[in-house]
Amino acid sequence: MTTKAKLFLKVAVSCVLIGSLIYQVDLSRLLSAALSPSLPLLACVVGIVIAQFFVGACRWFLLIRGTGVPLSPWQAFRILLAGMFFNQALPGSLSADTVRIWLVSRHGLPLSRAASTVLLDRTAGLVSILTLLIVTSVTVAKVAPDPNLSSVAILVVGGALVLLAMGLSSADWIADMIEDHRFGGALAAMLRDSRVLWRAGYQSAIVIGLSYLLHVISAFGLWVVFQSISVEVDFLMVLGALPLVILGTLLPISIGGWGVREGLMVGIFAMTGMPLEHALAASILWGLSVVVAASLGGLLWVLSRPVAERTENLTEAAGGPAS
Repeated sequence: MTTKAKLFLKVAVSCVLIGSLIYQVDLSRLLSAALSPSLPLLACVVGIVIAQFFVGACRWFLLIRGTGVPLSPWQAFRILLAGMFFNQALPGSLSADTVRIWLVSRHGLPLSRAASTVLLDRTAGLVSILTLLIVTSVTVAKVAPDPNLSSVAILVVGGALVLLAMGLSSADWIADMIEDHRFGGALAAMLRDSRVLWRAGYQSAIVIGLSYLLHVISAFGLWVVFQSISVEVDFLMVLGALPLVILGTLLPISIGGWGVREGLMVGIFAMTGMPLEHALAASILWGLSVVVAASLGGLLWVLSRPVAERTENLTEAAGGPAS
């Protein structure tokens, strides 16, 4: 399937999902909630999302430092901002991870090593999501129609964590097996870099701690979105629902998670008795807040570059990573 076909399919999925949700709700109530939020509170949400970017950059920098990559904290933050911007501006062409790998490689690092730092960052986030999901699934299950849902969720997520831990602990052994194969060298290097997560002691604890902090900040941002449209919701319920929503949006089936995020938000919060219109409006406003924050981050990235390099790098980025 061509790139254009994949982009068209993702756009279609997002449109169908959002369209089906709009069809099920009272459009006048949805517009009333989505078009009359508290603007100061929404501005706070944008600030909260930018704070997420900063914490995410701190986590990534620790992993970069652990793998010996010569990148400063400010460079890590700027590159992360660029990745988030292009992820929103060009969702069909570039992902945030692709941009990060490309920009790190421009500092003289081989692409495989650059990819390792991003892979580790993603792995740290996945570990925190899965462990948090074990705890918070109980909160969500309390309002679910099936009382056995929490037990099933804990078993599934717990099994995934065990497999992930086994993979990290066996990274060296797996790397030794595959590094002599034709395409195994780069993957072997990534697996050896994963020791940072498994054996770095206090640094690993800080990385995972920052990952939990990211989720708490994100939940707080979503909770503020609900407050901006005058919807009362328990913060623990938001914190419990968020890992499920994040995991859903990681599926590469839509544009920037649009549609998938809204469907999960409506489905989860409808179990609490929240009107569908309020859950859908909150999800849309939350997504738009991320777009605004990413745009501001992209502007900061551009303005912080030397003037002579801005046009060249923007043009090159828009056309994709150079080979």
